[in-house]
Parts: sequence; structure tokens; C-alpha cells
Amino acid sequence: MHRKIISIMLFIFSVNLVHSQVNTSGWKIFTSFREVKGVASSGNSVWAATTGGLFTFDQGNLQNISKYTSLDGLLSNELTSIAIGNNGTIWAGAFDGSISVLNPAENSWRQITDIRSSTEPSKRINAFYEYNNQMFFATEFCIVRFSIGQFQFIDQPYVFLGPNLPIKSPVNDVFVVNDTIWAATKNGIAYANINSSLPIQTSWRNFVKNSSVLKANLTNCIAFFNSRVLIGSDSGIVSYQNGVLTNYEPMYNGVPLVDPVYRMAVSNGVLYFSTYTNYGEFRGNYRVFKVNQGNMNNAELVMAGNEVNSIEVNSSGDLLLGTVSHGVNLFRNNTSNFISPNGPGSNVFQDVVVDNSGNVWAVSGGLNAGVYRYDLNSWKNYTTEQYPWMVGNDYRHIYASRYSSTVWAGGYGSGLLQINGDSLFLFNNQNSCLIPLDGNFTLVEGMGEDNSGNLWLINRASPTPIMKFSPQPCVSFQVPSNPSATTMIFMAIDNYNTKWMTFPSDLPGQPRGIVYYNENTSPNGLIIGAAQLGADITTVYHVVTDKNGEVWIGTDNGISVIRDPSQVINNPGTIPFREKMRIIENGISTPLTENVQFVAVDALNNKWIGTLSNGLLYVSPDGSTLLARYTTQNSPLPSNKILSIVVSPQTGVAYFGTEKGLAAFNTIAVQPLAECDKITVGPNPFVVPASTKLKIDGLVSESTVKILTISGALVAEFETPGGRIAEWDGKDLYGNYVSSGIYIIAGFNEDASQVCTGKVAVVRR
Repeated sequence: MHRKIISIMLFIFSVNLVHSQVNTSGWKIFTSFREVKGVASSGNSVWAATTGGLFTFDQGNLQNISKYTSLDGLLSNELTSIAIGNNGTIWAGAFDGSISVLNPAENSWRQITDIRSSTEPSKRINAFYEYNNQMFFATEFCIVRFSIGQFQFIDQPYVFLGPNLPIKSPVNDVFVVNDTIWAATKNGIAYANINSSLPIQTSWRNFVKNSSVLKANLTNCIAFFNSRVLIGSDSGIVSYQNGVLTNYEPMYNGVPLVDPVYRMAVSNGVLYFSTYTNYGEFRGNYRVFKVNQGNMNNAELVMAGNEVNSIEVNSSGDLLLGTVSHGVNLFRNNTSNFISPNGPGSNVFQDVVVDNSGNVWAVSGGLNAGVYRYDLNSWKNYTTEQYPWMVGNDYRHIYASRYSSTVWAGGYGSGLLQINGDSLFLFNNQNSCLIPLDGNFTLVEGMGEDNSGNLWLINRASPTPIMKFSPQPCVSFQVPSNPSATTMIFMAIDNYNTKWMTFPSDLPGQPRGIVYYNENTSPNGLIIGAAQLGADITTVYHVVTDKNGEVWIGTDNGISVIRDPSQVINNPGTIPFREKMRIIENGISTPLTENVQFVAVDALNNKWIGTLSNGLLYVSPDGSTLLARYTTQNSPLPSNKILSIVVSPQTGVAYFGTEKGLAAFNTIAVQPLAECDKITVGPNPFVVPASTKLKIDGLVSESTVKILTISGALVAEFETPGGRIAEWDGKDLYGNYVSSGIYIIAGFNEDASQVCTGKVAVVRR
């Protein structure tokens, strides 16, 4: 049996992985810390593991909050568990199986990657327990014993937890008491003498539903209270004492508590536990109870309402509750204090835009997190908590006007939200021309503005879903060539005011493909089926128009490009000529076959392409040249599934929305100046050779840059990408690094009507 265990599971020890392998230069990460998976406290410090990273706060000063993400040393932001070691180190386990260990005194990190590197399909770290300078990890497929002092694994993973449990049972909690190790698993309870050979199956004993008082095999948590081991299950609590397992059902309001118990904590002779209801009209019904050691038969309700992922009790007896959507609840003197770092309302960025002031706006889609705004300093969230008349928090599209400061959010049921600064107004079927699907349930999907500044939108599932909403009075139209087609999602408007709208594959009986519509032609449009866009295309996900007026259509098999959309004006009702985007790699032109979820255009007309599972592609204006590729392996991207992209023309920052947070990356794609003022450079002085290039800022469109000596001798000359910023590598016309000295930088447009200059000091190493 022992040989079999070794052959099944053998980790490759690589616990000291250097995290700096990923280049984080120029990147920022924005995540929500509101969903807390685990809480731990030591002294006055509280540490919280969240789905957006790690944060800590001072219980004496609740405003003193620090946060950590993958840019600060974490291997993953999507944390699932936390523990504070006896030596003061912070152990953070993640959904992907990685474990990051922080020494707060030295602000240094060590990482454990063995579980993440394993071939197991599910690797989440569910719990930690320290015993005799060893840390036990409860994972989705085993228990692992780890030496804290040696910082290495001691034993083979415990994938066999007894004769009555399936191999690799998910372990939700682990606990050691009186030399007995206990495991709460998805399939029952396991326990064994800590000094036995734990990799061997026969060392373990089990309690399961069919052969004990246990009423449900799903067990969630373990605690030691009043000389007994308590295990919280999906059907209440069971108690183990003197070799006997019994049901423990304290009374509340004269009724025994048998609700599912998710978390427990013990402090100063008091047991705290959280319950939930998983049946009928009471589904949810989250409550926290306490039981005093001197009165084990009665439970007292502490609080109700908030779903709790974790419970900790501090030295003062205050509860520290990890909530699902409100951060850590410091429950003190019967009062809730919700603590989390400033951040977006959710880690899901279904759609993201930048307004004319450079503010970033986003919505989460079906996660009901409302609308969130980043003003380049902090986040503000717009939800029904602050604005009850928003009706609901399910907003799935966001659009920033090109002509004003107005931002529009499309609601899934609530209608259309108009935002001007902090002033909000909701349009619905009762106060506007929007048409509901049923009752007051009104759907607004993709939006855009035509050349006259009129706002168009998709009033989904209405008889006339193509709507010119503003200025009032609005007017709406049927979908051409198929009036029963009403489920469009994204919209783009080209230079000829033709509206292009995507049909996904979300409802049976609806078309898949794209439709174009122009109210000034006859016929006024046509549905183009997915297969008509190109071979092997079955679904259309996104559409955008670029700076040349081309229409780029993202599909499940690459991108279809309509280079000349005037075709549908000159020959309305026909299928325009389209071509499949191709990329030249290693001198060979091949069609792009990625599953493309989103396409964005920057100030240089380059394209950012977001894929379903392979991260980002950055390509030239025509799509033929791959400029860069970014994934979770070579960048801080939170996920390789890209939901949305926008590039700020004011700053050149590209924002990438995922379901695990927002990533921001500095680029040089900044909108050029209309007139020259002066050139600024950085860094100055510029030390060469350098790992980064000199940024030359202040150019007009399509500038040429010359580098000159003080005496006017030409050192280097190059064409710029066309935007406000260019880069210089510090080399002369012959490819050699220039000597130390002061150099003149001159930028000028094609006819030299706009010339701007600046200076840089170069230091040659």
C-alpha cells in the first residue's frame, strides 16, 4: 500500500520559487477585497484573505489598512484561507493551490508552489493548522504536512483518509487535539493518531452518514470546546467525546438547531458558529450563534443577515467575521463595523470605459455589484445601498459619451442609468420610451453615439430593439430581415452612422452573427450569420470600429474585418466583403483562430485583442504584426480570460477587465497634441545602456524626431508611432550608444508647420 501511495502522488519540491520571474514594470492591479474567505488575528492586527488579495488593519485604528496583491509578493490574488503562524508569519492559501508566506517584520515573502504545480484538477487550499512547528494544509484532494523550520514537506500527501472515504476527498478543515488529527471532508469525517503513518489508509478511521449519527457527509469545520471535538456539517453539529459520536443540537427559541454549520470559533469558554439554510423559502437565512460553556444546551443569536465565510474572535471577545460582500465585520458591542480597502465593488469587470476626464467606469454583469468608478486616485461604487431608486445592481454595459461628461449604464431589468459626476437618473419604461420585456423588467445592452451625438442603444427583447434614445423624443426600429430577432448584445457605430450589433448564442431560436442597420438606406440593413463571416465561425462576441472606420468583429474563431463599411451604404441589404485577420509570425502569415471575446482600439489605431483563455494580443493597425502577447505567465494579468478592454487616450493606460480583477498597463498610445508646446522627457538624466527607453512626450500627430548635439550635429532620427509619446533607446544612427552629454530633441510634423523641442542629459555607463 505504501508503494502505491508514492506512485500516485509525488510532489516536486520547489518551495522557494522566485516571484520576480513575471515582469511587473508598468502594471497596476485593481481588485475588490470585499469577499473575505478567511480572517486571522494576532495582537492588535487582523489579517484577511480575500478573492482580491490580502489585507490587514489595526483594531485600534480601523483606517490603518494595508493591502497586498500579486504585485506585492502574492502568487495569486484569489485567496481562500489564512493562518498566522506561532512565529508571526502570515500563511495565505489560494484557489490555484499556491501558498504565499509573509514575514511582516521583514516584509519578505516565501512561496510554496508544489500543490499548484501538481496535475490535480482542483487544488484550492481550504485551511491551515499549526501543530508542533508543523503546518497542515487542507486541500481539495488531500492533507499535506509541512515543516515550518525546514520549509519543506515532511510526508507524502494524505490522499487516503480511511476505508470509508473515497481517495482524494476534498478536505474543508483540519485540526489536531490530544495527538489526534481530525479532517472535515466533503465525504465524511476522518481522524487518526498523529504519530501513526498517516499516508497509510488503515491509519485512519471514519464517521460517515450510513454508519454513524452523522446526517450529512458534507462536513465543513472543526473546533475543540468543553473537552469535546465538534464538527460542523450540512445537517448541524456532531460531538465526539470519550470515543462516542453524538448529535449536538443546542436549543434556540425552544427549537433544536440543526441548520448547516459552516464555521466555528472558540474563545474564553464561548463557542461561536455560523449557520445557513439550504432549503425552501428560508434558503440563505445566515445567522451567527454563541453557546456558553456553562450552558451547552442553549444557543444565543448574535447576529443575522450577512453571509459569513469565516469567524475569528479577538482577545477582547469581539467577533471578526469574514463576509461575502462587505469585507471584515468587526462586531463590537453589538455593532457591525465593516472594514476593507478602497476598491471596486467586484472583481468582475464585464465592461469598462474611460470618460472624457480620464475616469475609469466599470460594471460586473450579472454579479449585482452596481457601477464602479476610478478617478485615478480612488474607487467609488454606485449601488442600491447608496441609491435605492437604482432598483437593482445588475448592470452589464457601460458607455461614456464622446461629446459630454455623461456616462450611461445599461441595466438588466432596471433600465438605463444616466450618470453625471455623482448625479444619477434612472430611465425606465415608466418615464421614457424604453420598452420592458415583462412588467417593468427593462433590458438595455450595448450603446453608441452617431456623428451627430445621438445616443443609440439596444433595448433588448422588445419588438423594436434598435433605439435612438436621445435627444428626446426617441424612436425605435425592428431588426432588419428578421423582426423576431431581438437579443443583440454589443453595438458599434461606424463613420457612416451604420449600427453594427452582435447576436450571441445565448437563446434558442435567435440568430448567431451580426446585424447592421442604417435608418437612411433602403433596405435598412441585414443580419449576417456567423458562418457567413468566415469558415468555422459559430458565435460572434464583440464588434468595434477603428480609427480608419473599419469594422472589427470578434468571434469564436478569430476576427472578421470589414475594411470598407461604405459597402452597405452603396449596396444596402447585401453582405459586405470581409476578410479574416491574419498575423505574420516567423515570416509566415497565418489566420488568427483564437476565441476572441473583446477588441479595443488605442490612440495609435493598434488593436488589443482579448481572448477566452489565452490572455491578450497586441497587434498593428491592420492586425498583421504581433507587437506583444500577455498572459498570466509573463505578466500580472489576474486571468487569461479577458472580458473587456479600454485604452485611455489621455494617458495611454490600457485597462484589461477580467473576472478576477482589473489590470492596467502603461503604453505610449496617447492621443497626439493638436499644437506643439514643448517636449518633456523621462527619465532625465537618461542613463545608457538602460532596460527602459527614454519617453519623449509632447508630440503632434505623425511626428518625426531628431536627436541632435548641442552644436546641431544629427545623432539619431526616427519616425514615431503617431501619438503624443515616442521612445528612444539611446543609440545613434549606427546602433551605438551615444556618449555622455546634453542632447537636443526636436519633434516636427510632415510639413514642419509644428516643431517642438526639449533637452535630455545622457549619462553613459
